[in-house]
Amino acid sequence: MGKAARCKHRRPCHCRKKRLKRRRRRRVPRRRVCRRCRDSGSFQIFRSIEYEEAITSDEFAPMPTQDTASDLVFSYAVLNRGKNAAVVRLEVGPNGVDFAHDYELVLQPGGIDILTPSRFMHYTRISIRSQQPGSPTLIQVYFQAQRAQMTPVHEFHFLRENR
Repeated sequence: MGKAARCKHRRPCHCRKKRLKRRRRRRVPRRRVCRRCRDSGSFQIFRSIEYEEAITSDEFAPMPTQDTASDLVFSYAVLNRGKNAAVVRLEVGPNGVDFAHDYELVLQPGGIDILTPSRFMHYTRISIRSQQPGSPTLIQVYFQAQRAQMTPVHEFHFLRENR
């Protein structure tokens, strides 16, 4: 066998064909996470619901109830598409049947407002009515929420800590 090929410098350098030994890198300690948490991980889910346009009446009419227990952030966007003012009420409740008033506002014609509850309960909903009796208006409501899905391990620890 012949000699190993060398470059014109006749010294060991980067252009030598001989393979160099790989240097071992020091392992950086990683944060320990169980395989189930690492593989499935927690990720965020966005959801958006557009309600049918509703016509207000003289009494409060509730919109469909939303289960907001597992939502991190959620809000209602309310648009007044009619020619009269409307009263919009945000309500929260523990069981989907009984509700308490959290926030109330008057929405002028052509106006838009964002409602987010100041108190946490399992269920939320919007109720609407006309500001002046006998003067209905058209209301459009959007519900948007962002939630984090718990892995079974996170749920186990959460339930264990909150007994």
